[in-house]
Amino acid sequence: MVKCNMKSNIIDIPLNKEQKDLLNIQRYIDGLVKFIKYAEMPTTIAIQGEWGSGKTSLMNQIKSLLTVDSSEIDFSKEFHSIWLNMWEYSLLKSSDDIMQGIIEGLTNEVAKISHSINNKNSENVTEFKNIACSFLKKSATALAKTTAKVGTNIIAHSMGLDGKEIITEFGNNFNSEDNKENVNTRAPSPKDFRDALEKVAKECLDIDKKRGDNKKGFLVFVDDLDRINPVDAVHILELLKNLFEIQGFIFVLAIDYEVVVKGLKEKFGAISDTDDRAYRSFFDKIIQLPFSMPVGSYDITNFLHDSLLNINFVTKDEAKYKITIDEEEKNIMDIASDFVYLSTGPNPRSVKRLLNTLSLINMMNDTGELSINQKIINFGFVCLQISYPFIYDLLVRDYDFINWNNVTASDFGIPKLTEEKSEALNSMEEFDEDWEKVVFRACQTSAYLSNRVLNVSRLLNLVRKLVPSEELFDVYIGNILGMSSVTTVTSSDITRQSLNRNSRGSLLLENIDELDLGAMTSEQRHNLYNVIKTLGDNIEPRFVSSASGDYIDFKIKILKKLKDFVTVLPRKKGYRLWVSLPEEETCKKYENLTQAANQYGYTYKAYNDVHVYRFSATIKDSESENSAYEFIRVVYKTWADYIAKIDK
Repeated sequence: MVKCNMKSNIIDIPLNKEQKDLLNIQRYIDGLVKFIKYAEMPTTIAIQGEWGSGKTSLMNQIKSLLTVDSSEIDFSKEFHSIWLNMWEYSLLKSSDDIMQGIIEGLTNEVAKISHSINNKNSENVTEFKNIACSFLKKSATALAKTTAKVGTNIIAHSMGLDGKEIITEFGNNFNSEDNKENVNTRAPSPKDFRDALEKVAKECLDIDKKRGDNKKGFLVFVDDLDRINPVDAVHILELLKNLFEIQGFIFVLAIDYEVVVKGLKEKFGAISDTDDRAYRSFFDKIIQLPFSMPVGSYDITNFLHDSLLNINFVTKDEAKYKITIDEEEKNIMDIASDFVYLSTGPNPRSVKRLLNTLSLINMMNDTGELSINQKIINFGFVCLQISYPFIYDLLVRDYDFINWNNVTASDFGIPKLTEEKSEALNSMEEFDEDWEKVVFRACQTSAYLSNRVLNVSRLLNLVRKLVPSEELFDVYIGNILGMSSVTTVTSSDITRQSLNRNSRGSLLLENIDELDLGAMTSEQRHNLYNVIKTLGDNIEPRFVSSASGDYIDFKIKILKKLKDFVTVLPRKKGYRLWVSLPEEETCKKYENLTQAANQYGYTYKAYNDVHVYRFSATIKDSESENSAYEFIRVVYKTWADYIAKIDK
């Protein structure tokens, strides 16, 4: 039953001021806030970082700590707030429309703040609106001509923008456009616009001061510059430099340097493959402080802890569980963090996508019956699927990755290693085994994987260490791996067929001969199936596909949950049976089981991680086969007693 307080997904929206800092970056926020608080104006700050790294969340935090909206009255905050979302301004619009929209949007926001302070439109605001309205009629054409001229200068001289040169050129373009229509009419120049805006800003701050509100200026946030066309992003930077670099204004922009470079190259052409000084000069003349998101310093453990509890992947008790790895006890949440750092990295958006995938898998499978080891391995496989789908593809084709070798690599069609390279890898802990060399070879198929080959190897090694026994490694891995089939991003037909086959949870008598069960004959298959059928209608057979062959899992249904009962495993000679007991104490409580095991030739093994206790034996002839049937009946009687006890 789904808990009423659980969540099915982790939403990808920016952090607001009420939410906790789960990434442990408050000191970075505090430092940036302090810098802005004491900064000379005008100043432009660039918040840099890849998509999903938390730029908007950071700006939200700054906004809540330093500013008030036009409708608020708070004398303790240092700045008035203006927020411009470039995604909204650019959606289905031309470059000229974007420029005009920004000018109009910022003009309206400043006027709104002035009106809230004056309780009316002042003469300065009225004048500013008139100038802005007239200015907008000519701005698009003038901006296009100006940026084209600047682009020529950049290419010719390998130099960045010069503010005075642009404003002069901008004004000339305005006047030339006016002269075409009316020689006696001059549209407002960029300087006229700037002067009018600065006059309104000063008036607002003067009124603030008179009423005891020592506002320092206007803090303008420009969000999502990295989500629009890079050329348009460059235009916006030019616009800010041309028109809004005035006293009393600080701009905080969500823009990455690489986006600027891409926009400049698209707009002006490449200057030189080896000399990016002009691009850097452009950026530096507009941006006074570049601030890179501290993604490498994110502590995602707390975020994972809260999220995994919210989607009901682990319980509160399981979240405290510790697993021994390399003779060291590690908390389950620390292991989850290790998987994330080895795959998606700490990018918040990527981690949320990972958690949403995990949540769907969790809801489609009865993961509540998994051991904590199995759950965390499942988490690792989802990490692998999201970040390294090609490796996930190979893993599905052959679950038994610790036994990958040259033959496996040949089947995968991946390139060979030179003897020198193979020898060099022997000195590295991550690649000194044959299967690890196959991983290395697989990662050479793309630059992305090649750059992350160490992480791929370490992720798979961590999975290996979490498997409690390597006796049936591929069976253990195959059971867990099949859960993630529905969310795989690979396009491999082989992978999809394997996963679909593995996830088929039924076994029909008429197709039992089609299964790859090694040396198990048709007669043996039907004999066993018929024996199981006579036990009761609470047993559900399940067919599982493994790289080393197919096998059958017979489950007992108890209170709508499935428990391991009998597993049939293929062998080169005969087949092997695992017969599982209902609980840890069973072998002690039921003396007849030990006697039966000795009588029928079964050996006892305990698997603490899954709380399942099994007897196993290899079936090679009719005598051992008949003994197996008798032993299965004895164990089923134990299950029946156990079920009756639970029902009471």
